[in-house]
Amino acid sequence: MSRNNKKDSKSSSLRTIRCHLDTSEDILRKVWEEMTQKNTPLIVQLLKSVSEQPKFEANKETGRISKTEITELRNFLIKDSDLDKQSGRLRSSADALTTEIYSSWLTLYQKRKRQKEGKEYFLMNILKSDFELVEESNSDLHILRSKAQDILTQAEEALKPIIIDTANKTEENSSLSRGRKNNINQNSNTKQNVNEDSSKTITDVLYEIHKKTQDIGTKCAVAYLIKNYNKISDLEEDIEKLKERRTQKEVEIKRLEKQIRDNRLPNGRDITGEIYIKALDNLINQVPQNNEEYANWIDNLSRKISLLPYPIDYLYSDITWYTNEEEQICVYFNGWSKYRFKICCNKRQRHFFKRFLDDYEAFTKHDKGEEKLSGSLITLRCVQLIWEQGEGKGKPWKVHKLALHCSYDTRLWTAEGTEKVREEKTDKAQKRVIEAENNENLDKNQQTQLNKNKSSLSRLNNSFTRPSKLVYRGQSNIIVGVSFHPVELATVAVVDINTKKVLGYKTVKELLGDNFYLLSRRRRQQVHLRKEREKAQAKGSPCNIGESELGDYTDRLLAKRIVEIAKYYQASCIALPRLKDTREIRTSAIQVKAETKFPGNVNAQNLYVKEYNRQIHNWSYGRLQESIKLKAAELKISIEFGIQLYSDTLQEQARDLALSAYQCRINTNGR
Repeated sequence: MSRNNKKDSKSSSLRTIRCHLDTSEDILRKVWEEMTQKNTPLIVQLLKSVSEQPKFEANKETGRISKTEITELRNFLIKDSDLDKQSGRLRSSADALTTEIYSSWLTLYQKRKRQKEGKEYFLMNILKSDFELVEESNSDLHILRSKAQDILTQAEEALKPIIIDTANKTEENSSLSRGRKNNINQNSNTKQNVNEDSSKTITDVLYEIHKKTQDIGTKCAVAYLIKNYNKISDLEEDIEKLKERRTQKEVEIKRLEKQIRDNRLPNGRDITGEIYIKALDNLINQVPQNNEEYANWIDNLSRKISLLPYPIDYLYSDITWYTNEEEQICVYFNGWSKYRFKICCNKRQRHFFKRFLDDYEAFTKHDKGEEKLSGSLITLRCVQLIWEQGEGKGKPWKVHKLALHCSYDTRLWTAEGTEKVREEKTDKAQKRVIEAENNENLDKNQQTQLNKNKSSLSRLNNSFTRPSKLVYRGQSNIIVGVSFHPVELATVAVVDINTKKVLGYKTVKELLGDNFYLLSRRRRQQVHLRKEREKAQAKGSPCNIGESELGDYTDRLLAKRIVEIAKYYQASCIALPRLKDTREIRTSAIQVKAETKFPGNVNAQNLYVKEYNRQIHNWSYGRLQESIKLKAAELKISIEFGIQLYSDTLQEQARDLALSAYQCRINTNGR
């Protein structure tokens, strides 16, 4: 998926299909050499150089890095070198990939930093015993609870008008988007206010009060509420549980501090084996200065060596589609017009590439006439030219396979979806035109952009001819809850929110049916691969043990079946558990249990935590969630998130998750 369309890549309406490219051996060799000797070394050089720039510390503080900065650095690095001879598309792809990698790194750095600060604030200011809060507020517990109840009521009342106002503005925004042009600016402001207000929860309001108020009594009452999960408790506080919570929070902070300290900068792919050879030489001929340097050498020695170059990103406008004399679909790329490739795919995929070809031909045909089509309505959005791992010995361009990964917008597959996208893009283009026309002092660049927006509006008046398809409409009161578990993986409960009645349960065995054996096979495979990795690590060998796609395939089967169940019961949404920091919280909790169970025995504690981590890391729940979201998007079934309580049976957890998601929808207007 193209990094140039990073915002689009987050859309659940995008799908990616792949095919192999067939061409002469000479062209494959040239493409391989271009990508391994120029493109990948440029990316590796960029990745190393970014962190050495004086601006990088400022980037860490802001958590952002722009493509312009990367482009300027790249122009400086390739000046008067052979890398300057690459095509503009290859250089732009290198800039985009480097920007994406560092943006992800900076985002993770900022996230951990905010988490650490938030947990420290909670530990120092919120997580106090009732006795400490009473003493600090100079009152008794009854008065503190009474004041906490008043603050909770005020917070709930403060959220109600926001929820109602947000719902009204959302409805108004929907009608405005189909309204007159002079309402576009109002529409924009409405969207901004909706986004700012709709994400507020009671806890957010309470934290704001705690940070802003100067009254000690109010601070203590708010701390009491947050500490007790926004509830008033009539029970006597359990000091041992409070100590356990404090210990767990301290463990979480220490883990975050270590993660921030040890967060390695991106190094790039070691396709030449240079890093491995250097690490081996250091271990043989040098003495490490400390344990950290020794651990770094071992990591470099054990890291997986990638023999393949980085992919190259293209937009739909960078590709030319055509058919040869044998009626085979072929392509060539901007900057490599001399290199021609044939599409090699199976019959089930051919209609995708036929659509890409038809769109290209229609777009180029109309581009020469008066009724021009908009490129934003072309089904294909972006592609990646990528080398896939092959087996055997010989020349690398003969062993490995050259493939094309094509990302397309599923909404543009039908006439109804295309019309919806066309309306959205028309509204945005109108907004930009009106904003520019209201500005009396346009410079040359702004005037050029205004002309482009007017041209886009003109093109959006025309549309591609596409087949029609009925739109799925579910019942708003039916929600499918999906609970996750390390052993049972996924359990489904279909709930009628109006009656709170469960319409049906499905276990993972019932979901997979005849394919349930795949789950057992995947787990046996994980055990085998873990043992092989342990053997390789004991010998100090690189752990180049490949993972199969069996887990991914199982996730897709589960996602397909869950969506089929949602369709059968005419559900409007699927509720999934929030995974944010779940593993970190669980790991910290189990660390506290290990310290309690084996006091003073560090080895036993580490073994206990390791075995637990092995269990919860056996499956990628994030990947499973993405599979469900992608499959649900095909029917426009919405995805909502709730809190999964790890108590009772798995069926009850799935049921309560659906109810929790509905409650979150009420409290935060669909968050």
